[in-house]
Amino acid sequence: MKRILFLLLFFFVSQTINAQKIDMNNAPKNPIGFKHKKEHFFLRGDIYSSSGKIFDKKGNLLYNYGTRYYYDANGKMIGNNYDDKIEYDSRGNIVLFQYKSGSVSKYSFNKKNVLTYEKNSYGEEKIYTYDSQDRIVKTVINKKGVFYQQRDYSYQKKGSVVIVSVQYTKSDRIPGFKGKYHYKNGFLIKEELSSGIYEYTVDTDKKGNKIDFYVANDADAKHYKTFNRYYSDANKSMKLKFGYYTSGGGKTGGKLETVYVNGARATDIAMSKGVKPNEKVVYDGLTKTYYAVDGVKEKSTQTMDTRIPITKVISKGKAMISYAHDGKFINYVEGNNKVKARDFAFLGPHMIDYRIDKVLGRTYVVYNYNNIKSQAVKDLTLFTTDKASILYTRELKEDNFFIVVKGKHIDYEKARFEYLSNGDPVIFIDDKPLYILTGFRTAKTDEILLGRLYKGELDNSNTDETNANNIENTTTEKVSDFNCIKGDCKEGWGSVKVNNIITDATFKNGAIDGVAYITYPNGSYYHGQYKNNRRDGVGYYKWSNGNIYIGEWKNGKQHGFGYTMNKDLQITSAGRFEEGKLIEKQAADYIANKKAGNCTGNCIDGFGKYTYNNGDVYWGFFKNRQRSNVGTYLWKNKSVYTGAYTADGKRNGYGIYTYVDRSVFKGIFINDKIDGLGVMKYKSTGNIVQGVFNNKGARVKEY
Repeated sequence: MKRILFLLLFFFVSQTINAQKIDMNNAPKNPIGFKHKKEHFFLRGDIYSSSGKIFDKKGNLLYNYGTRYYYDANGKMIGNNYDDKIEYDSRGNIVLFQYKSGSVSKYSFNKKNVLTYEKNSYGEEKIYTYDSQDRIVKTVINKKGVFYQQRDYSYQKKGSVVIVSVQYTKSDRIPGFKGKYHYKNGFLIKEELSSGIYEYTVDTDKKGNKIDFYVANDADAKHYKTFNRYYSDANKSMKLKFGYYTSGGGKTGGKLETVYVNGARATDIAMSKGVKPNEKVVYDGLTKTYYAVDGVKEKSTQTMDTRIPITKVISKGKAMISYAHDGKFINYVEGNNKVKARDFAFLGPHMIDYRIDKVLGRTYVVYNYNNIKSQAVKDLTLFTTDKASILYTRELKEDNFFIVVKGKHIDYEKARFEYLSNGDPVIFIDDKPLYILTGFRTAKTDEILLGRLYKGELDNSNTDETNANNIENTTTEKVSDFNCIKGDCKEGWGSVKVNNIITDATFKNGAIDGVAYITYPNGSYYHGQYKNNRRDGVGYYKWSNGNIYIGEWKNGKQHGFGYTMNKDLQITSAGRFEEGKLIEKQAADYIANKKAGNCTGNCIDGFGKYTYNNGDVYWGFFKNRQRSNVGTYLWKNKSVYTGAYTADGKRNGYGIYTYVDRSVFKGIFINDKIDGLGVMKYKSTGNIVQGVFNNKGARVKEY
């Protein structure tokens, strides 16, 4: 019971992924694990790009010289374009990073999220010790289990300068190198070494980030400049120019193309070949603007002083576009058209673009790709990151369908199909079952739908993937089998136990009727509406593996509108169920992150996420642009409701409401207010109250 009532305290509320603790001012030599936050690179403010790295508005590293990182809605890194493996601890620290090549780095953190241990697959391990102020005081390095080196640190402070003294101990346990390092605002400004004393000048911008570093008092010093850009710069005046530079910054070496922003060479601007002759396409991710640079001549004919103003905008506000001219086209993603492998095909009126970015498969769609000469720029939409990339459309008038797998049409001459009991075709190639066209029965003409790989469904009567996680049965129908352990299990509120299943519920004529809160032995549970010992109405079911279904039920099975989530609370499917099977899928646009204004998905007649102008957010089903059937509403003040909605957009039926103070009510709502059977858990006292509640949230009847 306690576990059930605690469930939605933070359900769908934005989760904070804690990064490793960083203190650049007081502990500048503290070790850092896998770097993926702006703080890990000692960057401050609303940084967008610095030294070839690009960050999102939350400070997550998105791009770093060829590697692109991807995050979930909670800011947790889920992978990159190299298909490297990432694991987290419960506090959000990366504890394992395994490269596709096989090499591994492992990290451990203490309760303060400070790195205490790291080890790589080459046998090198480092053990870190800290003082009471969380400053590194000792590092022990072992190689293949043998002591290799020790570093001891001590600290002193002079004004705003932190001085870190380091003493090395060699593998023979004899003291070796020692030095002193002076830091100000996290930047190295002086070194005292056996070879001499070196002072440095660090110039910073208004945000406190480094823009230049060089040896002080040396007229010939080499300058190490850094060009930073910020999200707050997006609306400021910027002059972009196309030009050239040499690698390494010297006057010799190969001539390379680049873009200058207000006179400084930018490392975050993407540049690719254009569609027209002698054209370059430039993409500024800060403003999401594509530019065309016409008349670019051969590099050999240009000087290092060449500067061509970049002013011709071809698209603004889109990270992905399809750019066409004179019957030719190029599809750009984040300004690039360079991919390791790429295939495209037409599926009805739509263009399907499948590409491999390093090893990550991604499928893009240009909807209704017609008359390319009449429209130079069309929207390119990420449809799916499913590596199988099985897309299909139906042509209802001709009773036909077409299939594209990884950007190529299947060989129709070698294909045949058989139907599953739910109406989905299994596609055979050379008499081998390979693909299933899910949602086929309700597909509309020219609608792009996502299929999946065949997994033996013809040999298994359970043909719907939403039933792969077995739903535990309800308690027995026989009143005599109930072991009433508390309350009134005939005409009131009580608790029963049968086959180790604990049920808190309301009863009518000795049967569960009204609301029920059930915990099963394997850890799965259900809470919601019941009728005559069967789930009936709106309810919430969580499997032992963490997957979740929220939606409508009838006679004990999923029936009506509902949606499923994985253990990370990501939507995996949504639509209409019949007899426990998903027969009408409505989540494709949402999962593909298809946006229109404040909506992600379909906020007219389907499933989507809508962000209101006041900061409130709603996930769920829509009908005639109104909230409908089932959904979750998150207020700006962090209160949240999940449950039933009627066609007028109001809460009517069973729902779960979490108050601002994190108290939780689970029960019946009428006309947008609590009004009926339910359970209330008060956060301040921990008290649990059950009964009938009025529309002010006060109990008016106790069972």
